[in-house]
Parts: sequence; C-alpha cells; structure tokens
Amino acid sequence: MNNTVAWEYPWLQNVLESLKRSHQGSALAHAYILGGTRGLGKKQIALEIAAFLTCVKPSTEGPCGACKSCQLNATANHPDVLYLAPKEPGKALTVDQIRRLSDYVHVSSHAGGARVAVLAEADKMNSSASNALLKTLEEPHESTYLFLVTDSPGLLSPTIRSRCQRLTLPTPSLEVSLAWMRTGKGNEFDEQHAISCLKASGGSPLLAMEMLLDESLPNRQALEREFIACLTGKSTPESLLAALSKSEPVTAIEQILSTTALCAKLMLLSTTEANDTSSDSGGLAPSPIWSQFIDRVNMSDAEENARRRALLGNRLVRLYDEIEKARRQLYSPSNPNSKLLLESLCWLTSRALK
Repeated sequence: MNNTVAWEYPWLQNVLESLKRSHQGSALAHAYILGGTRGLGKKQIALEIAAFLTCVKPSTEGPCGACKSCQLNATANHPDVLYLAPKEPGKALTVDQIRRLSDYVHVSSHAGGARVAVLAEADKMNSSASNALLKTLEEPHESTYLFLVTDSPGLLSPTIRSRCQRLTLPTPSLEVSLAWMRTGKGNEFDEQHAISCLKASGGSPLLAMEMLLDESLPNRQALEREFIACLTGKSTPESLLAALSKSEPVTAIEQILSTTALCAKLMLLSTTEANDTSSDSGGLAPSPIWSQFIDRVNMSDAEENARRRALLGNRLVRLYDEIEKARRQLYSPSNPNSKLLLESLCWLTSRALK
C-alpha cells in the first residue's frame, strides 16, 4: 500500500480541504464514494484522509507526520485503518474481505479516536460481497468512516450508492498537470512528451507520469491507432486482436473502453465542439488520430451529418456497454476465456459503425 502524500497533489487540495472542514464541523459522512477517472489519486486521497482522521495532532496542512499514529500509517500498520483491495490484479473483492470489514467496524478504536476503512476498486465485487457491504453501510458506527474508491461508481449497486456520499475528483487543467509533472521530473522534463502522455491518459496526471517513467506511450498510441482503424473499417478484427494481445487482457480492455467512451463523446458533440477538442488545448481528444476519426465520419451536408453523428454515437454507446460487460467478466471469479472475449470485442468493434 503506497501512502503517497496526497496533499502534494495540487488538484486534490479543494477536496481535501472540504473533507477536513466537514470533519471539523462534525459533518463528515460515515461513507463516501471516491470516483473519477483512473490516475487522479483517489486511493491516495482516501489514505491521506485516514491519516488525518487518526493523527494525534493534525495541523491545517494535514496529518503531523511525527506522532505514533502517523508513523504507523506511514508503514501501513495502523490498527485503526483498514485497507482492502483485490488480492490479485484483475480479481474482485471477495465476500470474506467484506466480512472482515464488518467485523472491523464493530471493534472499538485502539487509539480511542476514529476508525477508517478504505476499499480499493470497490466496484469489483460480486453480489455476495455487495450484499455483505450493504449490511455494514446500513449500520453505521460512530467515528467510523468508509471510503469506497472506484473508477466506475455506476457499477456499484444502486442501494450501496444511495447510502454513500459521492465525491468525484476533478481532472486538472493541462497547466496544473504539467506544473506538477515538471516538479517531479526536474531537468529531465520534456514538455511535449508530457503533453502527449497527458492526452493518452485522458488528462490523468498520475497515469501520465507512469507513461513518462515506463515509456509505455508508443504501445498505447499504437493500440489506439489500430482500434480506430478497425472501428472505421480501415483494418481487420484480426489486426486489432494482434494489437490487444500485446498487453494483459485487463489492461487492453480498459484502454479500448476509455477510447470507445471518447469516440462516443465526439460523435454526440456538435461538429464544431468535436473539432475544438482535437486541438492542443488539453480538451477531450488526446492525439491527432482523433481529427482523422472525425474526418472519416463527417458528411458535407450539415443536417445529414448531425443525424449520422447521433446514430453513430448511439452505436458507440452500445459498443461501450459490450466492452464494459467483458471487463466485468474478466473480474469475475468464473475465470472466463480472455482470448474469446477479446476476439468477440474485435468483431463487435469492426461492425459497430456499419
């Protein structure tokens, strides 16, 4: 568990300050859903609030970092902070883990203060785990706080969502992200490369920084190009499958999921708005590939073009639903055949706009 100091992320400051004020005013909810795109620091902000709530002498800047509670949090050993995550990448939170949470909230605080539980990838639960969590949410305990961290809040059951307050982390502006990345890279910072990484990550600075460090941007861009080519009939499902097979199935599906969502947004925007997002202003479109995509689907007649874009946008939404369904199957305990899932998605992609 990497307890990165979220107070150092400038785009999280307002959310952190809001949670701190709620706590000081005795208005902190017993359960929150922390949502937002991947790479914004949702897990970090949950762990930082946990450190703040259990700190003996918190300051206006956050946890003091020196007391025994802060030292325990720094090593992920605080008895009043429970962190639960899937046991393996691509797996779901189990009902046994949620039962452990249920037992945890019924135990008194070791330090006499707050108790905090953080559930990473909270949307990846089967029905048994969801039902067990619901029972815990229905019986809140004083000074006990739950933070459900998820990239996809909509996948949580409606009853769970209704019992939690929703916090959606904002995607920072291009300028804020670049300033933070520049601080992290120092003299080695390449602004144009950083901008390319931010576009490929959908504006998520932590994911963009990962791309800078592991040099994965070319592979992501190659997959994006192949997906767009298959979607627009310029390539075959077999070629897309070959590109997808170069990554882990979960990683590949998550990337084409985000790409499909962006395609759908572009289609459902007006022509002018969509073209604006293709610029270097930090808008929706992450690369020049998107202007090519727009050009391929646009028609000269404005009225007919609007109807066509609406039709294709709806088809892309249906494709998104199918990819999301495949993603959930990969996270399920049934061990589906990932190759067959990818083959099916490639065929659906090739037919989506026809």
